[in-house]
Amino acid sequence: MVSGGSESKIYRKMGKGHDPRGHEVIKNKGVYDKRKCHDCLFLLLFLAFWGGMIAVAVIAVKEGNPLRLIYGTDENGNICGVDNIADGVLPANKSANFVDNKYVYYIVYTGNLISARPVCVSQCPNETHLIPDNASQLVCSYNVTPAMDQLYPNGTCAGTYASRPIFNRCIPTVLVNATDTLLDEVFKMINSKIDQDTSVKLLSDMVESWKYLIMGAFVALGLGFLWIFLLRYFAGLITWSTVLGVLGCLSLLAIQVYYQWQDAEDEYYSIPPAQRLSLQYDNVQALKVIFIIICVIGGILAFIILALWRRIMLSIAIIKESSRAVGTMPSIFFFPLFIFAWICAFVIYWVIIGFYLGTAGTPEYDENGVFLGYIANDTIRYMQIYHFFGLLWTITFILAVNQCTIAGSIALWYWVMDKKDTPYFPVWKSFGRVLRYHLGSLALGSLILAIIKFIRYVLQYVEKKFKGKEAFLARFIVKCLQCLFWCFEKFIKFLDKNAYIMISIYGYSFCKGAKRGFELILSNVLRVAAVNMISGFLLFLGRVLITVMTVGIAFYALQRVDDLTFYVIPVILIGVIAYAIATGFMSVYDMTIDTMLLCFCEDSSKNDGSAERPYFMSKRLKKFVDGGYTGSCC
Repeated sequence: MVSGGSESKIYRKMGKGHDPRGHEVIKNKGVYDKRKCHDCLFLLLFLAFWGGMIAVAVIAVKEGNPLRLIYGTDENGNICGVDNIADGVLPANKSANFVDNKYVYYIVYTGNLISARPVCVSQCPNETHLIPDNASQLVCSYNVTPAMDQLYPNGTCAGTYASRPIFNRCIPTVLVNATDTLLDEVFKMINSKIDQDTSVKLLSDMVESWKYLIMGAFVALGLGFLWIFLLRYFAGLITWSTVLGVLGCLSLLAIQVYYQWQDAEDEYYSIPPAQRLSLQYDNVQALKVIFIIICVIGGILAFIILALWRRIMLSIAIIKESSRAVGTMPSIFFFPLFIFAWICAFVIYWVIIGFYLGTAGTPEYDENGVFLGYIANDTIRYMQIYHFFGLLWTITFILAVNQCTIAGSIALWYWVMDKKDTPYFPVWKSFGRVLRYHLGSLALGSLILAIIKFIRYVLQYVEKKFKGKEAFLARFIVKCLQCLFWCFEKFIKFLDKNAYIMISIYGYSFCKGAKRGFELILSNVLRVAAVNMISGFLLFLGRVLITVMTVGIAFYALQRVDDLTFYVIPVILIGVIAYAIATGFMSVYDMTIDTMLLCFCEDSSKNDGSAERPYFMSKRLKKFVDGGYTGSCC
């Protein structure tokens, strides 16, 4: 691509042609498109929305207090471990200074009804006296002197129960011991023949294995690049081996079921009619039906392969071209790490503000002065909904930036005659172009998807409200709407993805990009279906292969490490890391293949290979334009 102030000079030197939309292009240098900002209103809307997010955060920090969750509150709304008088939130007759009383203890009253009153205590009782003998074995409400005549129901005192502080709450020791006993039994069952300090060794192994986790990650990265290399040079072999392998497995399965059917039938007819069981006949019929089903599936699959043979060959060529493109820009696999860090930072911010919002509210009491809780008003509830929608919109927006950047870098590679003219650092050049021109379009696309997601969550919430109630018709309607919006969400994701590709190629607005992308898909539906089916399955195999090979290498290597007692745990962690890395690789590769396919469809649709409108595709892909395919399968 050519941009900047040197356009006119190059223009005079190299002559002119026209791009698919009638714009002037520079021959042998790719499509020249004068980009400008589109959908600016939606970018302003997104910025204004984030202004509201910041305002929500300011109000939440002012109104909320996460310490109410962390330290807990007593029966009057006081936060344990805090000077509530200085805090000034509670009424003067309810607030107290509990800096020295850090734990919430529940005074349990037994009788016809069991009730509990939370109070702040300096330490949790370590002895159980459900039937107390003297006042020292009592715990009472505030401002009540422990005395035997203050026992419930005449007073507000009750016997103590042994407890331990967990998360600043006094948890009964019997519950803690039961949990510990259960965990001990589990460990004993798993490690019955291992030393008694197994759990300590496990933790020690996990700490000591950090370097092996890093090595495992590098192994997964290396295998990911190896997979790209294999797809570039052996895509045909891998694809046809997979396809023929599936057909072969179906054939073997059909043969096996056929012989089982014949054996069962022979055995059935060898028995005298009076001794035959209906169950034996049902077994014969079931095997016959299964055999027919397998044959039908195999026949349909074989017919599809024959019908789409040329499209499968196109899939192989597209995969090879995609491997060739990403091979020239390996940084494309590391850009998602930047996006992941961006999402993590936002999610941490969102969770922190969510804690403040979740604890925002004013203390309320009933007519008897009993604390009801910190009740949020309607404004706070609307802010919580606003904050939740901000999560959906922002994450979809960040992911849209990732998709458009990857598509743009591949487009920079595709739309040049000589691939050596690909701009330096195409990934970061594409990212800069996205930030400069296309944020408005991405804001619109992500807004539509976020609204659909939000409606789905609302429907899930409504369904929970109907759960257990005799509103059959309402539940049925809600489930139908959920199914409808699930399908709609998948369609919008598909539409967004193709729109971002067209935006990255030509700088369209979102609606124009979505329209053009959808037109290309409709006019090349068999090509797209074949490529997506083949590439999707190969990417799945790649994910499995990278994970399995990494785990296998880890098993082989770690069993020879002397300082690891129980190396299975590090191997499992390495497997999780390898799967995450493989998923990242394949998501980038999936976007690359889709971009390459749409570029090919656009190129073959708008150009004819003449001097005025030359193809930008490689010789490998030119074989699939018009005439028949004559190349090799590999």
